[in-house]
Amino acid sequence: MTTLEDVRSLTERGYYEEALEKIPELEDPLDQLEALRETVQHIVEHRGPVEWIPDIVEDMQYITKKLKEAENKALGYGMIGSALAVAGYTSEAAEFFERAIKETRKIKNDIERGEVLANIAYELAVAGYPEEALEIFDSAFDTIIYAGVNYNLKVDAILHLGELMEKTGDILPAQTAMKFYRMAFDIFDKLQANQKAAIADKKFRLSQTVYDVGLPSIRKALLEGRPHYALALMEKMYEGTPRLIGTLEIALWMKMVNDLEYIDVVERAFQKCKDLRLTEANTQKIAKLLTDLGELKKAMEFSERIGDPEKRSEVIKAIALELAKMKKLDEAIEIAHLIPIPRIRDQTLEDIITLEEKAGD
Repeated sequence: MTTLEDVRSLTERGYYEEALEKIPELEDPLDQLEALRETVQHIVEHRGPVEWIPDIVEDMQYITKKLKEAENKALGYGMIGSALAVAGYTSEAAEFFERAIKETRKIKNDIERGEVLANIAYELAVAGYPEEALEIFDSAFDTIIYAGVNYNLKVDAILHLGELMEKTGDILPAQTAMKFYRMAFDIFDKLQANQKAAIADKKFRLSQTVYDVGLPSIRKALLEGRPHYALALMEKMYEGTPRLIGTLEIALWMKMVNDLEYIDVVERAFQKCKDLRLTEANTQKIAKLLTDLGELKKAMEFSERIGDPEKRSEVIKAIALELAKMKKLDEAIEIAHLIPIPRIRDQTLEDIITLEEKAGD
């Protein structure tokens, strides 16, 4: 019996014709629709035969028309919408998303309606509409919360909602993914699903750390403990200053998970990236990353390139406090005196004294 994973395996290897031949063998029409949508996405992302897309979407419409239940039709329309959006047919995609939302109003069971709305939200994120996805997730949450059913049914539905939010974060760049991971964490934490909460929190912290280069494939490699593969992926996608920043971000994550090879990664980062043209914002970002990595001498070198006195003061303050935490108080005070803004300089010196007093207790 053909499974969805069988079809995915063919699609991921670029065997589109074979995958499309296998899809009708899937028993569940929703699996067929998901497989077709994923095929469209893969074709677009890997420059496959885009001329096939209209026929694939037509097949999706044919399958959806045959579905009887409102919840299944809504899911079908949502998947058609995301397939069209990914392929660049934005106006047609919007029409199908509207049809999907409209179809959910026919679902009498509030829990089912909330779960279907959550799935449509996921499809919106796949389509490249994360803000709209957040709105629909909020609507799904409210629908489930105010459903007239017992508490246990609500809990199960809300947990599933959190899982979909986490899954949505997994397909988005780090900057956008963070919102979904934070919402998923809040749900898991409040419902005391501790293991799920820990995973969502780790994904949030990872996205926060590799903020500039945190594409899904790079984050996935880092979560799997494959930093060198993540670096290889990043180096294929970025050059120049973005590559340097990305390398330092990945090194910082390695440090956070106690992978001591991060030191070598930092060293190689500067060997590979020479004669860079840095903006003020990039210089500040690099200085902060170096401070977090404990490369304080290099951080100071970059701080000297920051023209804005306020921003330079904040960077030097962070370096001074890092030295204080390392109990290098004389160096910390010496560095603090280099802060150009008196207000920030005085506050930094006070903070250093506080850290010294705490260390003595």
